Amino acid sequence: MRRVEIESFIKSFLLFFISLSSVVWFLVYQSYQSNIHDFEDSIYSQMKIASLGDNVGFFTKKIVPKRDDLTLNSFYLEKKNFSVYFKSKDSNDTLIKVSYPVSNLDQDERLIFKTSLEDFLKSLLLIFVISVLFSLYALYPYRRYLKLTDEFIKDILHDFNTPISTIRLNLSILKKSIDNKNIKRVEGGVETILNLQNNLKEYLENEISKSEKFNIKEIILQRVLYMQGVYPNIEFNTDIKDKIIYCYKDGFIRILDNILSNACKYNTKNGTVTITLGEDRILSIQDSGHGIKKPKKIFNRFYKETSRGLGIGLHIVQKLSKKMKIPLHVDSTIGVGTTFQLNLSKLILN
Repeated sequence: MRRVEIESFIKSFLLFFISLSSVVWFLVYQSYQSNIHDFEDSIYSQMKIASLGDNVGFFTKKIVPKRDDLTLNSFYLEKKNFSVYFKSKDSNDTLIKVSYPVSNLDQDERLIFKTSLEDFLKSLLLIFVISVLFSLYALYPYRRYLKLTDEFIKDILHDFNTPISTIRLNLSILKKSIDNKNIKRVEGGVETILNLQNNLKEYLENEISKSEKFNIKEIILQRVLYMQGVYPNIEFNTDIKDKIIYCYKDGFIRILDNILSNACKYNTKNGTVTITLGEDRILSIQDSGHGIKKPKKIFNRFYKETSRGLGIGLHIVQKLSKKMKIPLHVDSTIGVGTTFQLNLSKLILN
């Protein structure tokens, strides 16, 4: 399951499970209280019978003097006994006291509680199974919709290939015969479309390809050169040494492109982007942009702080970073800029 499917399943399960469990708990509790009340009525009935006969069973029967502070047919809790005083038929000056040991009463009530608890736990088990089945059933239309959406996106991406390839081919022919800045701008627009296409492909992929060795400096300079063509007003500063890195190359390029694209897209006019790779093997990409209001949310799928973009670029950055085991850290200050740090210590070979 995808993360969004797991989240949907958990929420459906918890909603159904907690709701039913609350109802069952209330019913079992009411049943427990009713059983306790019925048990007390049964004890009282047996005590009353014991007061009239000689067979007292578990009860203790005594003749006691009549007192004004005693109420007939009412329970009295004493130190060791639970007692009821009944009117004596033989004398108006005496009462019949029937007692039941408190220890026996507690034992009986614990037995009732144990039975009620067992019923509740059995009900919880049944509710758990029903909740799982219900959540899976409720998730089915959602999963089917996601599958159809993925297939639709794949079809669109496939149809994009032919016109984009035609445009790139004709642009390369025009560049040989005409030297015009507008052609370069068109090329930048085509590259932007290709970047979006690659993002969508990465969004649909669940696995990464095999790792390979490459020079990180060469890749970064290539991507900076591409970004300079798309964002000519942004100044790029780089301090990168030749280092051999071993990882999924296309995934690493996708991470770089998405971070650099955001650094340019949300930068200030004539802003700067600084890229450094320190001795600690941490790749830092710093911009002089507007900053991020909610840095903790930027990796959430479809989260955007402006109306621009699809909101999947940084989600893909986090997704690839986790799969490639690249620790990622973001620091942003409103009005100052944003810094992305990629820890490449496990990937750099030299």
